[in-house]
Parts: sequence; structure tokens; C-alpha cells
Amino acid sequence: MAGKRKSTKQKNAELALTGKKLRLYGLKLRAYPTPYQQETMLQFMDAHRFSYNFYLGERIEVYELTKETLHASEFKKAFNALKDHPHFEWLKKADKFALETGIEQVEDAFKRFFEKQAKFPRFKSKRNAKQSYSTKETNNNIEFDVEKQQVKLPKIGWVRVLFSKKQQRQFKEDGFQGKVKGATVSAHSSGQIHISLKIEEIMDVPPQVAWQDIDESDVLGIDLGLMHFLIDSNGVKIENPRTLQKRLVQLKRLQQRLSRKKKGSANFKKAKQTLAKLHLEIANIRKDFLHKLSRKLINENQVIVLEDLHVKNMLKNEKLARSISDVGWGNFVIYLNYKAEWANKKVINVGRFFASTKLCSGCGEKNTALTLSERSWVCGECGATHDRDQNAAINMKAEGLRLLREGII
Repeated sequence: MAGKRKSTKQKNAELALTGKKLRLYGLKLRAYPTPYQQETMLQFMDAHRFSYNFYLGERIEVYELTKETLHASEFKKAFNALKDHPHFEWLKKADKFALETGIEQVEDAFKRFFEKQAKFPRFKSKRNAKQSYSTKETNNNIEFDVEKQQVKLPKIGWVRVLFSKKQQRQFKEDGFQGKVKGATVSAHSSGQIHISLKIEEIMDVPPQVAWQDIDESDVLGIDLGLMHFLIDSNGVKIENPRTLQKRLVQLKRLQQRLSRKKKGSANFKKAKQTLAKLHLEIANIRKDFLHKLSRKLINENQVIVLEDLHVKNMLKNEKLARSISDVGWGNFVIYLNYKAEWANKKVINVGRFFASTKLCSGCGEKNTALTLSERSWVCGECGATHDRDQNAAINMKAEGLRLLREGII
């Protein structure tokens, strides 16, 4: 009997004994399938969505009737038998891993719900702008060829993809040291299809850094904002690109054009696709900005200190919700953290109740009367004049240094 699959945590514990560790990352590629391949992909997405919704519905119903939990291992046996039913024979044509991962995603969704990390699982809709399915690697059924610009997928074969010049150069110079563990194929309502490869790579454990002895010049404090995207402790201000705000008029025009079309008609579908393309363009421009800025900050600094923002709560402010969503703080922090980990650098998230804005960075006096509209203020104790945001960034740096020096983090 095959042993239970080891978790990433277990693998890392074993690798640590040899001075190694795992690095998991994704490689997202734009795909250009043939019409037949695209049709097959969409069928697999339908099958994946069906298995997800079917298991979710069964699990809810079993609990309501018996107060017992239906587990994936039990359901998979019954689901395999279901494929022999005349109404469900179409499931046999699908990639079996597309069906399995749908069931496993429900299991994972309930786990995160019970751990209070997410809301109660919801059914997937075929009307969502993005449809996808995931598959797993076994016996080299998933491969990629950088020179030929192709990716091989189970039951689909070799699909033409686009590797960037940077990716081609990196693979040519460094080779490929990892192992493909799976793939996710996604289709956007704009018509674009992407293949995301899940890659597992074994690398050396980086040397330990004495963070408590770090030089002050290697630490950067940053304050995230809406007027400026960020202001750092050196006084550098990065403008907020306002990616969505700059395209609201164009979005409104396309939405009006869509509303005038007859639902379900060819013109309606064409207008809907044009609108989806603009939404995707906005998302891509925002991601590009966040990736480039986070990479620059990690390359130039050893330690970055910023506030631990609770974006979900901030979005409850109706007046600022659109601007907060547009600026993309959440993704920016995610990008900073994983890039810092890869580069053996550090990101410190200071507690959100630290009064970085109201503290005088000169003498430490707290200005309790400071309002949100005041962009600069004068300390009543030492007389220092402060730019509100730069003062916050300087205080962030000071707090980060304190935490490092005292060995708290």
C-alpha cells in the first residue's frame, strides 16, 4: 500500500538535516491552444466545476440530515462509481485529476472555514469571469520546453505558450533545477488562456543573518498611503498610479454600451468580451507596478519595515473602498514578503496600533490632536516640523530597529 503523501512541512524537516529546503513557486504562461485543445480545456473546466459543486452539495446535505461529516476519501469512491451511470459518462473523458482537485478544493475550503481563515464555501458558477481546472504531475504527464515554447498537459498534449525573453534567458543560463508538481489552466472571459505550472525546487538553506546587528542604513521604513503609494524614511515618495481611477470613464462607456445590447446576442458577447479585456488590462498594469516596485525595494534594502494593515476592515469604509482596492496594498505586502524570503532578507510588519503618524520622530512626543486632514504638523514639545507621511515612515524604521535590537523578531 502506498504511503501517505508527505506535506511540505514534513519534507522541509527532512531536508533541513542535509542543509536543504524546498522552494515552491508558480510559472504563469500565456497559452495559445488550437481550437480543439481550447474546447477540451473548457470541457475539463466544466468537469472540475461539476465535481466541486457536487461534493459541496453532498457534504452539506449529509451534514443537515445526519449531523455527520462526509469526507473526500469516502466521496471519491462513490463518485468513481457515478461515472458508469449513462448521464455521467462524459466525466470519463475528463482528466481524472481535474475531478480529484475539485473535490480536494472543497475539503481545503472547509478546513480554512473551520480555522476562521475564510467564509463558508460557495458553489462555483459557470458565469464567473474566470474558469479553471487543476491537474497533477505523474509519470512526466506535465512538461515544458522553453526552446519550442510548449507545455504538455494530460489528455491535451503539447500546447503552444509564450515564455518571456527574461525567462528564456534564465532557463538557458541556469537550466531548470526544479520539478513540475502540477498545473492550473485558466480561461478568462476576455478570451485569454493561461497555464500556471506549480514548481518544487530543492535549494540550500541560506546562511543565518545576525539581524540584531544590522546597520541602520540597511533598514528602510515605509508608510503606505492613498495620496502617494508609499513614502519611505529617506523622504522618497512614490506616486499612486491610480490604475482604475484613470480608466473609470472608459469603463463606464463600455458598460453603457454592453447594457444597450440584447442579452445573449453576438453583439452582447462581443461587448462583454471587450469590457472583460479592459478589466484584465487594469489588473495586469497594477500587478506589473507592484511587482517592479517590490523587487526594487528588496534589491536595495536588507530590512523593510511597514505597518500591518487590516485591508479587509478598511474596505468597509464606503468612501475609500474603491481607492483602497485600486491601490493594491494587500498584494504588495504579499510580493514583498515572498521576495524577501527568497533573497534572505527581512520584512517587519509593525502592529497596526503603533501610533506611527502621531509620534514626533524627533522627541517621541505624541500629538493626540492630529487629524486626518493635516498633512504636516509642528511638535508642541520640540518644535520640529513634520511631513505627516515621512514622519510615519521614520517612526516605522525606528520601531523596526527596536524590535531587531531587542531580539523580539
